[in-house]
Amino acid sequence: MPRDNKSQKEAIVGTKQEMNTFKESSFHYDAGVSDLDSRIPDWNTKDELFRSHINEENWPYQSLIFDPRVFTFIFEKTARLFARKPRAKVVPRSGGDEIGARVINELLAYQWDDNERVSASPMIAKWSLMDQNARKYGASFALCKWHYETRPNKKNKKRDVFYDGPDLRVWNNRDVLVDNAYSSIKNWIQLRDYVTIQDLERVNDIAKGKPVYKNLDLLKQQVRLDERSGGDTRSSNWQSRNKSITGVEDRLGMDEVFKTVEIVTEYRKDRWITFAPKHGVVIRDIENPYDHGQIPVVMLKYYPIDDDIYGLSEIEPVERLQKAINSLVCQYVDAINMGLYPIVKVRSQGVQMHTLEFGPGKKWIMDSPDDVMPYEQGTAGIAEFTSTYRFLVSALQEAVGETSSGISNLVPGSPEKTATEIQESSLQRNARDNYNQIFLSEALKKQMMFWMTMNAQFLFNEEDGRAKIIRIADKEAINFFERIGLGARTISDESIQAYADAIGYGADIDPTELEEALFPVNVEGDTLPKFARDTQGDTGFLLLEREDLSGNYDYIPDIESMSLPSDQQLAQARQSLFTTTIAPTVQQSLAQKGWSVNTKLLLEDTYELLGIKNPEKYFEKLQLGGQGELNQGRATATGQSEVSQGANVPSGLGAGNEAPFGGEIQ
Repeated sequence: MPRDNKSQKEAIVGTKQEMNTFKESSFHYDAGVSDLDSRIPDWNTKDELFRSHINEENWPYQSLIFDPRVFTFIFEKTARLFARKPRAKVVPRSGGDEIGARVINELLAYQWDDNERVSASPMIAKWSLMDQNARKYGASFALCKWHYETRPNKKNKKRDVFYDGPDLRVWNNRDVLVDNAYSSIKNWIQLRDYVTIQDLERVNDIAKGKPVYKNLDLLKQQVRLDERSGGDTRSSNWQSRNKSITGVEDRLGMDEVFKTVEIVTEYRKDRWITFAPKHGVVIRDIENPYDHGQIPVVMLKYYPIDDDIYGLSEIEPVERLQKAINSLVCQYVDAINMGLYPIVKVRSQGVQMHTLEFGPGKKWIMDSPDDVMPYEQGTAGIAEFTSTYRFLVSALQEAVGETSSGISNLVPGSPEKTATEIQESSLQRNARDNYNQIFLSEALKKQMMFWMTMNAQFLFNEEDGRAKIIRIADKEAINFFERIGLGARTISDESIQAYADAIGYGADIDPTELEEALFPVNVEGDTLPKFARDTQGDTGFLLLEREDLSGNYDYIPDIESMSLPSDQQLAQARQSLFTTTIAPTVQQSLAQKGWSVNTKLLLEDTYELLGIKNPEKYFEKLQLGGQGELNQGRATATGQSEVSQGANVPSGLGAGNEAPFGGEIQ
């Protein structure tokens, strides 16, 4: 199919200002497409190596065997770095405090999990794809924007808010048009997408409100004038190598009912421009709506190169080694097949050719036994296969910093590494993983800083400023909120005096009716505590207010918490932890400084690391002199009056999975 990826030289329709805007953006578009055309053939080769695909047309051997070393080392590195959800810490800066940092940290953790509803893909899967793309192509890109979506309610025939929060969308590298004059995203970046007219009419990627695109009537007219039966096809810009390997046709843009339009958005620090390059229509030209004033794109790059925005692909240094291994294996298998089914030399004058049939009991008619002779081939290549194969595999594994091969480099052909080599290989792998974690940490930090600023700007709008509820599942956070009294209730001095006066007059008043939330939040006329456990006590609910998002905070991701440590490392760490914790000198030193070790929480965390669920069931409360269980609903609030710690969710706050006051749980 011929390429048609150049934009129009000038806008077909629109005002003079829109035509000038289109001219600027189309110039960047053509430059980005030209750069993509140079990179895509190399990316296709890397996709073939990652997919363990051999092109039969140009392959000189009969065997089609691919030794999947490239896939293995990329998959193993991704699996090591993304073994679990990352831990992080929000640190207060100017205008922030420790409580606000904890609240924002739990909000980001909840949004990390909740984002799966809108994208149908967990966040850990998105970052795994980012990691693989960065390793294959040298860099990967993701758009970080606010997502506001409503869906119709069949009961009241209204539209309910389905999702209102930050989003992260990993972008296909073949639809990312970059300014290759710089080694980072500096002035602009264009992201190409294929959407339907219906999507443009109902989408809003800025915040709450109506759709923000203009000139859609002009765009519809241009699409109708197009002679193609469908819409703008992706295959006209680039051929999907992954689909062609599978044998599937790329049908994006061929639907006659839902016609797709190629839409490109150019993101600048101060301006967003959205246009249809093949139809000459500008459908949006606005100022950057985000307060952070940055280009909302996250780039992950592990191995930077001085003068190229794309870093070094991990496949590039070992591409020829991988092809050499495949050739050697196929050559060896072909030689084995030739030995089992050798070529036969036949003297045509002495043999009746129609009798040469292979199979048990077959008879050949010939004048002499020498008329049919097997072709003798050399076996030197077969004899050297083992040592050559081990050498190539060892070189490739050494180049990528992996230790899955147990082949020695010191003694070529030796099947086992020495103890020194194993230790050095392990150090090499850890050094590379640590180097990758530095760049991964910075990319992840940039995403979450985008989320933090967008939360402060869009989570609470002017029309609806009511408190939002988020679930808290982290036990450490639940214990922290309870310890500082966010869920506590107290009786004010005025209420105590009024209660004493009422008792003096003989009134019968329940003192619990005088309790008030220590940290009150107004929810539709009701005053509720800022935090409360659910009825089962496994999770909690936190009422989030606009003031909680004020102030400046920094996000520090703990990337090492995502990696997968060895069982030996975990066992040694647990043993060292317990030994240090229970040491009398340590406990005595802590007691002198006014601290003590919460052994119960330490044991619960250890049980969970061992895979034991619900470790609370192994603990029982002590009985005190026939008084029953300890009073778990009382506490003391900073030397003042008595406080009651809310053990259940207050009325109106919701319990379990119930949504509060008819709204959504954020």
